[in-house]
Amino acid sequence: MKEADIIDALKDSMHQSQADVSLSIGDDGAIIDLDHNKQMVTVTDAITADIHYPVGIEAEAIGYRSLAVNLSDMAAMGGVAKWANLVFSIPSINPDWIKGFIKGFSGIANQNNICLIGGDTLRGPEFFTVSLQGYVEKDQYITRTGAKVGDLIFVSGCLGSAAYGLELIKNKKSELRNDFTDAFLYPRPRNNEGILIAKYATAMIDISDGFFIDLQKITTHVGLGFEVDVSQLPIAGNLTNELTLNKSVKYALLGGDDYELCFTIPPHLESQFLDELSSETNLGFSCVGEIKGSNEVLTFGDKSYDLPNHMFEHFK
Repeated sequence: MKEADIIDALKDSMHQSQADVSLSIGDDGAIIDLDHNKQMVTVTDAITADIHYPVGIEAEAIGYRSLAVNLSDMAAMGGVAKWANLVFSIPSINPDWIKGFIKGFSGIANQNNICLIGGDTLRGPEFFTVSLQGYVEKDQYITRTGAKVGDLIFVSGCLGSAAYGLELIKNKKSELRNDFTDAFLYPRPRNNEGILIAKYATAMIDISDGFFIDLQKITTHVGLGFEVDVSQLPIAGNLTNELTLNKSVKYALLGGDDYELCFTIPPHLESQFLDELSSETNLGFSCVGEIKGSNEVLTFGDKSYDLPNHMFEHFK
């Protein structure tokens, strides 16, 4: 079974429905009606040692990432993050490690005005789960599934550096912190940008499993395809300098852990969208392709591009 199969099986097994649930399981978050003006957004994500990060990385990064990945899901919904619950499980207590975790978690929480309101602590396998709540104005949330044929495919920031940083950490090729390891250890969720993008986008998702796989989540469930020019994928110059262009494109296409935003914009809104974003943020945005009625086509300029074999999947 794949991850999507498990989610579908859970969804199909639940017979209860509530009138105040506008969006349920299956997206980056859920939407609950609060009143006539606002809706609550809830996102939940977990990180586990040796699955989502290598054993032995610094505790500060683990604390930071446990909240950052949830903030990124909130950004993908266009929501304003407010309240968090933390489930904290470790096999043994090391006071210095705990201090590091708290420093990382509280640092990004304070930067984003998040209030920790509850959770649980236990002795067990090393894993951390955050449930994050926030809100959107009525019907202003964005889902993964609203893309239309002809919509333009955009990506925020740069792709590939985090995946390469993870490889360096795993292979112990980099004992010192650098831009690549920092991209993995301390991703930057795009919450302010997500709120702006949601005003224009038809669909949005955060890039955690890799650009290609996460773009498929926008198209596959609604029977659409896409055409992407991989030469237009945003890649940091130092990654291309460190590797070859071909290798850096593979990291950008399939690498994962970027926590940038992938979203679709109707062509007639592109100019207005870019004008507003350029006035509100210095973050770069790249148009990399277009939603099509069927098929998944990759090109490199005017030539076809063959997809590399390896892609991430939670359950093989």
